[in-house]
Amino acid sequence: MLRVHFLNVGHGDCTVIHHPSGRLTMIDVNNSQAYDDETEKMLVEQELRKSQSVRAGSGVLASSIPNLTPSIFEYCRAKAKVDEAAKMELTDPVEFMQKAYPGQQLWRFVLTHPDLDHMRGLRRVHEKIGFNNFWDTHNEKTVTSFRSKDDESDWQYYQWLRTKGVRKAYWRGESHFAFAKDENGILGGDNIEILSPTREIVGACNTNGAFNDISVVMRINHAGRSVLLPGDAGDMAWDNMVNEYGARLKSDFLKASHHGRDTGYHMKAVRHIKPTMTFMSVGQKPATDASSKYRYFSNQVASTRFYGDIELRIHDNGSFEWLVERNPGK
Repeated sequence: MLRVHFLNVGHGDCTVIHHPSGRLTMIDVNNSQAYDDETEKMLVEQELRKSQSVRAGSGVLASSIPNLTPSIFEYCRAKAKVDEAAKMELTDPVEFMQKAYPGQQLWRFVLTHPDLDHMRGLRRVHEKIGFNNFWDTHNEKTVTSFRSKDDESDWQYYQWLRTKGVRKAYWRGESHFAFAKDENGILGGDNIEILSPTREIVGACNTNGAFNDISVVMRINHAGRSVLLPGDAGDMAWDNMVNEYGARLKSDFLKASHHGRDTGYHMKAVRHIKPTMTFMSVGQKPATDASSKYRYFSNQVASTRFYGDIELRIHDNGSFEWLVERNPGK
């Protein structure tokens, strides 16, 4: 059985895969234990509206109350409540691994691209859980400012990992790991295809400094089913994949690019993929949420923002099911 865990880590991504071989893969990590700025702003506003409703009197709908300028105390109280909810609601990837797969080490960690919201907690994962192989890209990104000391620590740790022998970087079409081959090209691997990047895409991203398109795009195959995991791939990467694969992009399950935001949505690609299910980590955010667009080509769309952690199980006979585990804050 193939098990794919889409963890509710808020802004950013973290996917854990338990392969039929018994190996474990983690794709990206985000351990901020805080909402992204947009979600936080939305939830703080909701809390402020609730307090305004209380001030206005019982039986008054919050939507009918005119906008009131909150006091500093009201704002701080609302933000503190939202921050506490985030700590309860969001999943700590290390704690998840220790609970779901106690005592087991990751076989590989895949950093799809070098953005901090995909590597927050990288050092902690390596030190607490461990991994034998580190998949990276040939990026030349530099970062000079950080949101916190933890961000800087993870970035420096990432640079250190890039110098170690565990680091691997692959291009589209390489046969190692693909289909049923292991690292040495021998049968018995984890059925992974690499659809992107190409050398041309990497060169362009290193030139223009836009690194979403450098994302490692993987497809996992099991029992006649496939799961497409595109990182934060954007228009350039998707255009290239559409031209290269066309209808061969068809996959049963899709992890929406760039968390499910408009910036990762590519109509031609999704039309070819035509997934049975699409999984994403945004939702209920009208300004950036592309879930309604995915529903045109996908039978069902499920967001960790709404459900909490989601597990997809693909059985050896090709049947599948998905399960949810609502986090304490839900």
